[in-house]
Amino acid sequence: MSFYNTNKENSEESADSSRKAKRQEIVIYDLFLLFNEPLSPSMVYKALNEKWPITSIRRAMTNLTDDGVIVKTQETVKGVYGKNEHLWSLSGKTSDSKQALLFDF
Repeated sequence: MSFYNTNKENSEESADSSRKAKRQEIVIYDLFLLFNEPLSPSMVYKALNEKWPITSIRRAMTNLTDDGVIVKTQETVKGVYGKNEHLWSLSGKTSDSKQALLFDF
């Protein structure tokens, strides 16, 4: 599940939010493929020119982890808020989803 309907959106709004959340996952996965190195949520946030809330990026990275396409490492770096964040890397498992064009929002 890409979108968690915690705000009780109606079915039309929820479907739209689900599509957007899935697209975020695809774009973030594409970033991992492009950079081919471990990334933190803040690094993804910066690479996307801060266009999406970092909480959405963290949700998408958690979903990608649950799907097995990226893995959380033990390595940490300072994030945008000055706190340590873990790095994630590609797991070696390929995604079944169609890739989006990078930055095509």
